[in-house]
Amino acid sequence: MLEVSRTEKPNATIFKLAGNLDTLTAKTFEDAITSDVVDGKAALLVGLAEVDFVSSFGLRSILVTAKKMAPSGRKFILFAPNASVKEVLRVSGFLKIITVSDDEEAALGLLEA
Repeated sequence: MLEVSRTEKPNATIFKLAGNLDTLTAKTFEDAITSDVVDGKAALLVGLAEVDFVSSFGLRSILVTAKKMAPSGRKFILFAPNASVKEVLRVSGFLKIITVSDDEEAALGLLEA
């Protein structure tokens, strides 16, 4: 199961995920974020502090979202992954292609840079 919450800030839309991001829940993530990816004007930040596990299908959902965001020039930032999720992002090469921040405050700070 995956829970998705959404918060708006002046310069970003923040999604926080809780649970597993895997084959069974990746569609939940994609459905929750799609309208902001397609029609949004702000950067998208995705909090992973409460994500326990990310499968290859979950990684695919993150990558698809990042690719959809690229043409708009808006930033897409993951933040606060726990150690095991960060290791999955590192091993898969995602740390080289997607911005990952230690916490929400640092992620918001990257928007001002």
